[in-house]
Amino acid sequence: MKVNIDRKNKTPYYQQLAQQLLLAIAAGNLQHGDQLPSIRDLAGQTNLNYHTVHKSYKELQKKGIITIKPSSKAFVITEKSAEAKSATQQQLSIKIEQLVIEACVLEINKQQLQQVFQENLNKYYTNNKDRKPL
Repeated sequence: MKVNIDRKNKTPYYQQLAQQLLLAIAAGNLQHGDQLPSIRDLAGQTNLNYHTVHKSYKELQKKGIITIKPSSKAFVITEKSAEAKSATQQQLSIKIEQLVIEACVLEINKQQLQQVFQENLNKYYTNNKDRKPL
């Protein structure tokens, strides 16, 4: 798995890593049930501190995206509980609202925003096939 950490970016490394893992899942490069690299291995591959990678994994675990087994093996979750799905949808709704507000402040009109949103939908929902929800 290829991960690129932008050391000049002000976004914390653990967030960059978590975002890249989410993108890999959304793009289908990581499938539901797939095992992620061990924390130690991924730390070595990315030249990140063990605790930074651990924090990324914990962040994804809190969101219900991955599960971490007692043996320190991490897997992409195969199914989410109804409560986890509801919480995820609420978080998503809040994020979308924040983006819409930001677009209004930046004077991006509704059509421009819809175009950007559609481009991103097309990027991750390829060939008009619905992906399984995360």
